[in-house]
Amino acid sequence: MSQQSGQGRKPLLDLRHPFMRPMWRRILMVALLAFWTGIEILGGNPYWALLAGGIGVYAIWVFFFAFDVPDAIGDDKDRKG
Repeated sequence: MSQQSGQGRKPLLDLRHPFMRPMWRRILMVALLAFWTGIEILGGNPYWALLAGGIGVYAIWVFFFAFDVPDAIGDDKDRKG
């Protein structure tokens, strides 16, 4: 059973998916994570709040500082043919 490391695998939390290309979806996702964090804090669940807040901070980084999705996925195949 020899598998090449990571080839063909999809990441568990793929925040760079083309679905997230529109800015309003990225803003909505961060707002929902902030809301979820607040609900967990108000509910007295600090560990779940920490988890949701951590995912929110990571999402802010990926969506607004390191986000890079090609303009048209699949166009390269059409142009080469």
